[in-house]
Amino acid sequence: MTKADASNEWLETVAHDLRTPINLVAGCLDVIQSLGPLNDKQQHYLNRAFAGLKRMEHLIGRLKDITWVDSTAPLEVGNVNISNLIADAVDLLLEAAEQRSVTVRVHVARDVESVQGDTARLAQVMDNLLSNAIKYNRQGGTAVITAKREADHVQIMVQDSGIGIGIDDQPHVFDRFFRAPEGVRLKIEGSGLGLAITKGIVERHGGRIWVQSELNIGSTFFITLPFSPPASGTDAGIQLSI
Repeated sequence: MTKADASNEWLETVAHDLRTPINLVAGCLDVIQSLGPLNDKQQHYLNRAFAGLKRMEHLIGRLKDITWVDSTAPLEVGNVNISNLIADAVDLLLEAAEQRSVTVRVHVARDVESVQGDTARLAQVMDNLLSNAIKYNRQGGTAVITAKREADHVQIMVQDSGIGIGIDDQPHVFDRFFRAPEGVRLKIEGSGLGLAITKGIVERHGGRIWVQSELNIGSTFFITLPFSPPASGTDAGIQLSI
C-alpha cells in the first residue's frame, strides 16, 4: 500500500466513524425539539447546534471527495449537456443568491452542446464555483457564467464582483485547506477544500482550471473541458438572469 492509499484509507475511516456520533446527536436534538414549545433562547441554541452538525456533515463530504480525487476510481462517463449543467447549478443556488441580492447571469454560446464526462462530478465543479461566486461576492453584486467552444474543448468562466484574491494568494487557492486571508477576516465559512476538489475533478477529465483576480474588484475562474475525457479516466444558446 502506498502512502497516498494509506492516507485515503485513513480519511475514509475517519469520515465513516464521525457519522455515528453525528447521527446520535442529531437524533437527540430531534427529540428535544419534539418535546414541546421552546422559548426563544432554547430555540436559538438548538438552531446553532443543528447548524454545527450541518457544517460537520459538509466537511465529511469534502473529505470523501478528496479521497475520490486521489483514487483511481473511474469516471462514470456519459453525455453532459453544458447548458443543463449550468442551469441546474443556478437553480440549486438561487436562494443563496437571492439572500445576498446577487444577480446571476448565464451566457452559453449556441455552438456549445455537450461533453463526455461524469455528470455528478462536473455538477460539483459548477456548484462549487458558483457557490463561491455568490459567497465571496458583495451584497447586490453580480455573478456571470459564460461558456464557449474553443477548438477541441469547452471553456467555462465564472466571474464575480466580490472581494477578490490577493496576487500573493492566487498561486495557493487550489491548495488543500488554504483560505485567503480576506475571506477569513470577513468570517466567510469554508473548509479550504472546495477548490482543491474542483481542480481534481477538472484534471481527472483532462481539463484545466485557473483564476484571474484583483482585490476588491472580483475574480474569474476559468475551466476547460475536452469533449472527451482521457482514456485513463473512463471504464442552442441561452440567456438567463435571476
